[in-house]
Amino acid sequence: MDELKKLIAENREMLDSAEPSEGHINRFSEILNQQNNQKSNKLSFTWTTMLKVASVAILVVLSGLYVTERVLELVPEANHAQFNPEFSETQQYYVQLVSQRIGEIEQMNKVMTPEQRQMLMDEMTNMDSMYKKLQNDLDAMPNDPRIMQAMLQHYQMKMDILNRIINDLENVQQLNSPNHESIEL
Repeated sequence: MDELKKLIAENREMLDSAEPSEGHINRFSEILNQQNNQKSNKLSFTWTTMLKVASVAILVVLSGLYVTERVLELVPEANHAQFNPEFSETQQYYVQLVSQRIGEIEQMNKVMTPEQRQMLMDEMTNMDSMYKKLQNDLDAMPNDPRIMQAMLQHYQMKMDILNRIINDLENVQQLNSPNHESIEL
């Protein structure tokens, strides 16, 4: 390497004597500048276009999410009475009857043992969880007659169970009363 440097240094005048033609450096600089400008224009066009498309896509997605969230918030709050007023009336009727039957059972609470009370509470909790599943299904499909029919059947089944419990509690109460011999069955 040192020999090469030494050789170049000794023959420097001879190597530097050949100059390019006039205007060569200017033409070379112009060509380099044109190539750099073309690359930067293509690159900037690509980036600006991509940024514009990306910003529009983000706006569309965000507005879609916003609208979807607002619509989903309104659906569960929607009263099913506007979809089917007859169903709503029937549902209110059964809710009132169930509340009345539960009140009657609570009045006869003295007749039940703690195990029976716990069993009754577990059964009511189980039935309520089944009903909540039906309500979620109805919220998802607001005007599906199969779900409405299943909800009404659930109320009827609950009423039958509560009526049987009341009848059984009344029978136990009559058997525990002091004058149960005079009552005909």
